[in-house]
Amino acid sequence: RRFLLLDEDQVIEVDLVDGADKENRNNAWLSRLMAKVAERDATAMEDRPSTRQMIVIPRYEDKHHFEECIGKSIEQCQTLIDTFVTSNPEQFNNQTTLRMDIRKIREITDESYYKVVLRTNMTGDEVYGILDDGQVFYPWPWTVHTKDLTIGPWDCAGLTPAKCCQLIQEDMPNPDDIGNFLACFVEEPVGSEKNPEKDDRAITVVDADIVIVRAPIAH
Repeated sequence: RRFLLLDEDQVIEVDLVDGADKENRNNAWLSRLMAKVAERDATAMEDRPSTRQMIVIPRYEDKHHFEECIGKSIEQCQTLIDTFVTSNPEQFNNQTTLRMDIRKIREITDESYYKVVLRTNMTGDEVYGILDDGQVFYPWPWTVHTKDLTIGPWDCAGLTPAKCCQLIQEDMPNPDDIGNFLACFVEEPVGSEKNPEKDDRAITVVDADIVIVRAPIAH
């Protein structure tokens, strides 16, 4: 995972220690994504309370998804995971439990709000986007001189992360009212060299209330 920032036509690349933030449930962003997904029949939405709505993108279909955990607390989900794993050890290298690798969903109040996440292919050298079509989305308005601007999506199909980030920053060169410029965060898929699979965990996404909003995935 890398942090990219355009500086006088030079792309600065810095390794990061912490992981990339995950998708958020901002209503405006969901509307844009759902319109895109409807065109491609690439996703589905489940009927849930409005504060828990998440867009579901088919991914890692060969891995086990603990759908029963959605809407549950961490403790409740851990019990459900342990029950299933204990009953089906052959699917999990004869383990009887999986640790929950807990990650919070992105929110505009996060310090990293100004970063555009660039999801790549397995080798990390081409931007695929969250729908695998090269389209890159930013989830919130970009506020400049008190005006909320809609930015993106950007067509980064066939581009490297550096070139995609340059395209994004050239499209919106202005800092927001807090003084931050758009930056880019490269997120390579689980199973890639820089983001390897771990057979002892289930990656779990929670909201600010620590409620699980996406099916944990064992990988």
